[in-house]
Amino acid sequence: MKKLIKIVLIILFIQPTAFAMDRDKLNKLKSKAKTNVASWAIEDYCAGEEAIFQISYGWACKCAIKAGKANNRSAANDILDDCGL
Repeated sequence: MKKLIKIVLIILFIQPTAFAMDRDKLNKLKSKAKTNVASWAIEDYCAGEEAIFQISYGWACKCAIKAGKANNRSAANDILDDCGL
C-alpha cells in the first residue's frame, strides 16, 4: 500500500502543468495585490502553477505574492529585483 501511495505521489509531481491554476484562483491572488506591478507579476509567474496549497507554489510565484503585499510600486519593484524577477 505504501508503494502505491508513493507511486501516485511521484506521478502527480512529475506531470507537466496540465493542472494549471484556474482563472478564479489567479484573480483572487491578483486582487490581493496592492499595486499594478505586483498584479502583473502574479499573473505572469503564478498562472502556470499547479499547486493546491499556497505553501507549495514555486519560488517565483511566492516572490510575486510577496511583492503584492508591498504598499507602493517602488517597494514591489525592489522585492521583485531581489528575487531576480
